Amino acid sequence: MKNFVCSLLFLVFSLSSFAQNIPFKFQKSEIFKDEFKDSQIVLSEEDGIGGILIVRSYKASGISPNSGYYFEHYDGNLKLLNEYDFQIKHPVSQKTPVVLGVFRIENQIRIIEMFYDINEKSYICLANSISADDFVLEKKELFRFTREEIKEYGGFSLSETFYQNANMKSLINGSFGSLSEESPFSFNFSLSGKSEKNSSSGGNSKMALVVNKEKNTFSIVLNFNKKDNSDRLKIYLFDNQLNKKIDRDFTKDTKDRKHFLQNIEPTKDGNSIYLLSKSYPKEMSDKEKGGKYQFEIAKFTQDKVASQIFDTKEHFIGSLKTIFKNEKLICIGFYSDEFDKRYNGISYFELDPVTLEVKKSKFNPFTEQFIIDKYGKIKNKELKYLTFKNLLTTEKNELIFNAEESYITTTSGGYGPYGSNSGSRTYYNYDDVVSLKINEEGELLWSRNINKRQTGDEVDSFVSYTSTLINNDVYFFINASEKIKNLENNRVEFRDTRKNKYNLNLIRIDQKGNFDYQEILDDEENEVPFMVGNGIKSGNSVFFLGRKGTNKQLLKVSL
Repeated sequence: MKNFVCSLLFLVFSLSSFAQNIPFKFQKSEIFKDEFKDSQIVLSEEDGIGGILIVRSYKASGISPNSGYYFEHYDGNLKLLNEYDFQIKHPVSQKTPVVLGVFRIENQIRIIEMFYDINEKSYICLANSISADDFVLEKKELFRFTREEIKEYGGFSLSETFYQNANMKSLINGSFGSLSEESPFSFNFSLSGKSEKNSSSGGNSKMALVVNKEKNTFSIVLNFNKKDNSDRLKIYLFDNQLNKKIDRDFTKDTKDRKHFLQNIEPTKDGNSIYLLSKSYPKEMSDKEKGGKYQFEIAKFTQDKVASQIFDTKEHFIGSLKTIFKNEKLICIGFYSDEFDKRYNGISYFELDPVTLEVKKSKFNPFTEQFIIDKYGKIKNKELKYLTFKNLLTTEKNELIFNAEESYITTTSGGYGPYGSNSGSRTYYNYDDVVSLKINEEGELLWSRNINKRQTGDEVDSFVSYTSTLINNDVYFFINASEKIKNLENNRVEFRDTRKNKYNLNLIRIDQKGNFDYQEILDDEENEVPFMVGNGIKSGNSVFFLGRKGTNKQLLKVSL
């Protein structure tokens, strides 16, 4: 690597635990340097043989005049095995290039991009495939639209997403305007061309790329707005070899309703796609209790489409997440008894994956222990700003559903010369962590709230958290100040501090919902702070990349 000091002699520490007695050990690499100071992690995964693969996005700077992606492959002992600098270069004829997603399928890293070629007079979607072993690059066109076809489909533009990518505003865990379950500030995919009222999302996305859980297929969905108040979706599905499995149009009449696509889920076999949407038909406006909307799930194959509508009864649901578990199709999400953007429990819908019939629906309120965790006493108050983070499955096929209170605040500044506004700032808040355990019947077994207050940049990986499931216990890694704030009724709160003063903490919730924690690394022991928002699980270990300026370090925590 250029300017890379990486002899990587290792220091292995087995630490005695605090009173909470969470057994662990950690291992650090030596400090190394590289030129990509402002890079962001867009992909971090285990390699299947105990090592890890990290892909970072970087933009042009005075030191590095190019933009691109930097690949690093390490073994389980943090030794650098291989590296690769993939510079994204386009001829002048290719305008507003937009990266739709970065992901790994089998042993290939796919970087999917779209651009407008003025010579071809076409929008072109291109797959850059890079081998994780030897970093050999191959390119393949996935599809294209001519200008004439775009006029037939409706309005379409790459400009807004291009601007976001150029300013690194949407680089969160590899999400480039795509529907990403890991992105706390992801976009709503609006089929009516308007933002959902009171939505906390960053805007409207006209493109979405989603990879299935098995990582053997991926889907790309594009939305074209037509002047006749209808919307036309273009739906693609590709297998692991980039072969096109589904290529079909779908027109949705939105004249009498607002329609928002919430979820895209390619199936395990790679032959169909489920699309979950939320709509506000006029006939629902007379509903007396609950949300005046309905959810609709549609199943697409190359030859046909089937759909099913279900409502929230007397409750309110802001959004649902579609998952597959043991051949079951499940929609899960937080619900409220008052408003869409407040929550007092978890909803669970089980559907037949073939007929889409709703076989089971449950609305589980948060437990008393959860309310005490949150407020210190039983209190009739609902939560706000909960955003789904990740889903874990125990050996008994129970679901661990993790979320975070994520929201954006803006402060107004004063007025400068000529009436310009100066001093305004935008803050991305990552507060309390919510964890719930649900059995196979959709019943809530326990729910816990971890009190936390953090603020960071939109792409700040040093805040938020990484969670993992080991031996049916749930673990959370978070950065916090040295002083853990004591709250009433034997509760604690993890507080924010300066980035270079972070202490790494480990929190455990056992199988019965019991909670304990301990600090595992003090900032005085660390030469760099570690990015807890981008942890990589491999076996019983979690890897983190640390960074301070151009100094980097890898950390491996084994549980």
